[in-house]
Formats: sequence, C-alpha cells, structure tokens
Amino acid sequence: MCPSADRPVRVRYRRIGPLDALRVALLLLLGVSAGLRAQGAVPASPLFVDLVDYPVSEANWDRFHDLEDRLAAGFHAACGRQGCVPRRFLWPMQLRCSVRAADGGMAACIWVVAGSDLRVRAAGSIEPDVVVWRCVLPVPPGLDSEAFHAALEVADPLEVRLPGASASLIQGLRACLSKPGKAS
Repeated sequence: MCPSADRPVRVRYRRIGPLDALRVALLLLLGVSAGLRAQGAVPASPLFVDLVDYPVSEANWDRFHDLEDRLAAGFHAACGRQGCVPRRFLWPMQLRCSVRAADGGMAACIWVVAGSDLRVRAAGSIEPDVVVWRCVLPVPPGLDSEAFHAALEVADPLEVRLPGASASLIQGLRACLSKPGKAS
C-alpha cells in the first residue's frame, strides 16, 4: 500500500551497535578504495618497471644511459665497418628495458631505430622516406638486472651474448633490421 498524502509516514529506525557501525565503515572504505583504484587515483604496485627505475625511481639512471650511449657508439661503429642493412641513414633512437619490480628479473628490452632516406625530385621538392624499427633485443627472460649490467660493462656491448641468450645483441639487431620497418 502506498502512504496517502493526508497520513504521516512513520519511519522506523533500528539501533545499530558498534560492530554494525564497524562493518558499515569497512564496507564504505573498501568501496571508496576500489573506486579510487579503478579511476587510477590509488596506484597499484606495478609488476614491472623501467630498468632505469629499479629498485627505486632513477636508481639506475646514470648506469643505464651510459650503457645506451655505449650501445649507440657500437651501433655507429658496426654500421661504419660493415654497412647497415637496409642501406639508409640509421640512427638508434631509444632503448628501454622492463624488469620485474619484485626481484629485478629482466622481462624485455626494445631498441627503437629510425632510418631515413631523402630524395630530391626533378621539380625541386624533397621526398622523405622514414622507417622505424622496434627491435626486441635477445635478453633471456628472468636474467638478473645486475648480471645484465655486468655483462654489458665492456668496450663493445653490442658484441655480447648475454647468459642464456640465443644470439649476441648485434645479431639480434641485424635480424630486426633485415625485416621491413614501419613507415612513418
């Protein structure tokens, strides 16, 4: 039955005890926490982090970027000695490696390499041909990040075959560059 407009509605309240209040507060807290996590306001602990940020933010900054510079120098030297396939101006752009946040085990490394070839047309315009490769380096999954750094602290880290890897870094890079890149 619906209450009529001329009769007052009686609302009955039940007294809640301290245990009931605790349950309500806990449910509200869990609901708010889940809502914030779904919106990204409360970050969950990441499973993987950038090697630069392992074990804490920017802990490997200098060491990693020194490695990236030495790999780039090795890349340019190798291209100068043996030529790069495909025949175009190639430039290593950025290297990133992911590691498990819990124990520093390597997950993957990708090195982005860009290549360009510019052609002057008869009408005077210049036609750019830009290609990008996303090269997955031969890094065995689970390799300890400290072992990764230690193995690559040599004069020419591109020639290194990491423990448990199927190929050296230069072999993996050549295999990647022998495939068609993605036009940009």
